Amino acid sequence: MGKKVGIWLDHEKAYVISLFDKTHMIEKVESNIETRIRYEGETKPASGKGNALVNPSKKRTKRKRQQMNNYIECLISKVNSAEAVFIFGPAEAKRELNKLLIKRYDKPSVYVEPADKMTEKQMVARVRKHFNGTT
Repeated sequence: MGKKVGIWLDHEKAYVISLFDKTHMIEKVESNIETRIRYEGETKPASGKGNALVNPSKKRTKRKRQQMNNYIECLISKVNSAEAVFIFGPAEAKRELNKLLIKRYDKPSVYVEPADKMTEKQMVARVRKHFNGTT
């Protein structure tokens, strides 16, 4: 039987749960996505620097998008040898991960479900339940 992996994720962190016969392994992955980037001297949506008015929102959006892409790429590298992947969590990040997995790999079966915050034990139980205890 192939490797089965569950990923609980939000925009801050992910827990990658790899199931083996009767054991499992949990790896925590931090996203490093900055929630609010504040530039020195910033007081309004557009702030002045010298005689120029600078709107940092484009820079912020681009940086956040790049950080999100790096986070998703890291998670994809954790599941590249999996036969089946179960993605769950409270955030929209799970849908972005799902889209990229489907686009890049036709091999793994990918399942996505919403889930609230959980303890690590609850995450492992949810992954085992999803794969029907056949691991």
